[in-house]
Amino acid sequence: MRAGFFAGLSAVARAVGVPVREGTPAVQMLLGMSMLITVPAVAFATTGCAACARGAAPVMLEPGAGLRDRADTILAGRIVKEIRISGLRTTREYIVRRELTTEVGKPLDPASLETDYERLDRLGIFSDIAIFPSIDVDGAVLVFVEVKETFPYMPVVSMSISDENGISAGGGFKSVNLFGRAIYFSGNVQFGGAFTTEVELRQPWAFGDRVGYEIEYYRIDRRNELFAFNEIANEIYLTLTAFRRGHSTAGIDLSYQDIKSDVAGRTLSFDNRDRVASVGIFTGYDSRDLWSNPSRGWWNRFTVLKCGVFDTDSDFWRMSIDLRRFEPVAPRQVIALFSMLDLTDGTVGVDVAEWQRYGLGGSNSIRGWSLGSRKGASELINTVEYRFLALPPRQFEYFGVRASLGIQLALFGDIGTTWDTADDFRGNWIGGGGAGIRLIVPYVGLIRFDFAAGERDAGVFVHISTREKPERQSERVR
Repeated sequence: MRAGFFAGLSAVARAVGVPVREGTPAVQMLLGMSMLITVPAVAFATTGCAACARGAAPVMLEPGAGLRDRADTILAGRIVKEIRISGLRTTREYIVRRELTTEVGKPLDPASLETDYERLDRLGIFSDIAIFPSIDVDGAVLVFVEVKETFPYMPVVSMSISDENGISAGGGFKSVNLFGRAIYFSGNVQFGGAFTTEVELRQPWAFGDRVGYEIEYYRIDRRNELFAFNEIANEIYLTLTAFRRGHSTAGIDLSYQDIKSDVAGRTLSFDNRDRVASVGIFTGYDSRDLWSNPSRGWWNRFTVLKCGVFDTDSDFWRMSIDLRRFEPVAPRQVIALFSMLDLTDGTVGVDVAEWQRYGLGGSNSIRGWSLGSRKGASELINTVEYRFLALPPRQFEYFGVRASLGIQLALFGDIGTTWDTADDFRGNWIGGGGAGIRLIVPYVGLIRFDFAAGERDAGVFVHISTREKPERQSERVR
C-alpha cells in the first residue's frame, strides 16, 4: 500500500519536474541530529505526509543529503507562495512567525531555512521541529513548519549541585511557554546543602517585540566555603536586551545584592552586611546552530559593569569577556573552546569585598583541583573539550509530556589563573584534565559527571554538576 502511495506521489512530482525519493524510516535517529539531516523525511515519517494531504508534493531526501544542498539544487530562488504552520496546541501562531526569516513573496533561501530552525530551537518550547519546502501542483513553493510542543506547565523536582554546598533539592513550578507566548517562568525552593528560593522570568520579545527581558531573584542561606562564613543573600538581576540584529544583541544589566555575613572582614560595611547596586552594558553574539546541544557556531558576550552605584557598598569597575566556540570535526564530534576573562580594578578590602573575589578549583572552573585552590579579584579560565554524541537526543512521551534524552562523552582540559596583583597573575596558574559523561536532559540541559586530575598528590576528582560549564563558571555561586 505504501509503495502504491509513493508511486502516485512520485508521478505528481515528476509532472512538475521535481525528483522524489523515499526518506529514511529511522526517524528517531534523525530527531537528535542537526538540520543537515532534519528534513522532509522526518515530517513524512512522523506526520503521514501532512504536506501531501494539503495538495503539495513534498521534496523528499535520501539519507545523508544536506538541507542546503537540496534547496540549492531544487527549490532555491523560487518565490515562496505560503508558509504553513502545524502542531501548535498552546503556542500562539505569531510566536512562530515572528522567528521566521523566510518570507512569503520572496525567493526561497536555504540559509534562511537553517536560520529559522535555529531561532525556533532557541525558544526552548519545542521537542521536535521540522521545516521543509514543498511544491504544489501549480509549481508554487510552500514552506511547512511542523513542531511538537514540550509540556508548557508542570510541577518539577528541582536540584542544584555546587562545589561549595553539594546537593540541594526541592520542588517548584516551571513553564517554558507561559500563556503560549514563549515566556519562561520558574519558581522553586531547595533544601540540603543550601536553603535557596529562586524565581526567574524571561521573555525574548516584549514591549511591542522591541525589548527582551530576564528577571532573576535568589534568596540563599548557605555556608560560603570559599571564604569561610555563613551567608544570607538576597539578589535580584535584571537584563534588558534592547538591540537585536542577526546574531548580535546589546543591552543593559542591572543588579542589587544584599549579602550578610556572620564573620567580620568578609564585607566592606561595619555591620557585616553589604548592599551593592550595579549597572552595566553588554553586547553579545550568538550564532550557535542549536541552543540545546550546539555543534557549531559562536556564543560571545562582552560586559562592562560598575559596582557600587547610588552610593552603595563597593566601588569598582569590572570588565568581562566570555567567548565560546563550537566546531564540528566529524559526524557527532565537536571541539568546544571556552575562554572567560574578568578584570577588576580597586583594592580588596577597600573597594572590593572578600565575597566579590573569585576562587578557582572545582567542577565549574578548573577541574582536577580542590575548591578555592587559587583566589583573586580577577580571573582567566580557558577550556578545551572534545565531545562525542554517543546517543543523539531521542524523543519520548510519558503521560503526555514530550521531551528528549541523549548521552554525550567528553575529553577536556582546563587552565587558568586568578589574581589581585601582577605577581599573583604569574604565580597562580593551575591546570587539569580528564574525561566525562553527560546526560542531555529536558529542562536542565546537561548533567555532567567529570573525572579529572591536576592537583599534586590529590588523585582523581569526581566532579558532578548541571548545565554547561561556561554557564556555571560565570555565576557567583559555582
